[in-house]
Amino acid sequence: MRTPSRRRALRATALMALALLACTKDTSPAGPTPAAANTVAFGGSSVTVAIAATVASREHGLMGMTRMAADSGMLFVFADDRQRAFWMKDTPMPLSIAFLDAGKKVIFLADMPANSTTLYGGLNAGTMRYALEVNQGWFASHGVTVGTNATFTLPAGLVIALDP
Repeated sequence: MRTPSRRRALRATALMALALLACTKDTSPAGPTPAAANTVAFGGSSVTVAIAATVASREHGLMGMTRMAADSGMLFVFADDRQRAFWMKDTPMPLSIAFLDAGKKVIFLADMPANSTTLYGGLNAGTMRYALEVNQGWFASHGVTVGTNATFTLPAGLVIALDP
């Protein structure tokens, strides 16, 4: 059972993620909006991301989300490299996922149907440090394949929780 303080923390994390996901890419000459500081780029294409670096935020992920802005996603950040698996339980929108190694190279890609309890990754994916979830089809429509390198900088002071 979740404690009230943990529930408040999860709610605050979810609200922050929703705020970031509602942002769109800023192409004005004045430069990017503050939300663009959390951007993952693949060549000329990029997504604005919410960052999941705590155990609670990684466990909750995008559960309950019914839609997401076109060039948005969630970047799951882990403290170590290991094989991991993701599923779509209680996530009512289809997503695509990329696993990235510590060097930010894509090592695994999958399209995941909504609400699926199938595990994606695991022994099929190798060791990963990051996972990026986006609207289903985003990677394919932007030419991202296994072996593509991503570019991003994590926010200064980001605390990355160890898996239990």
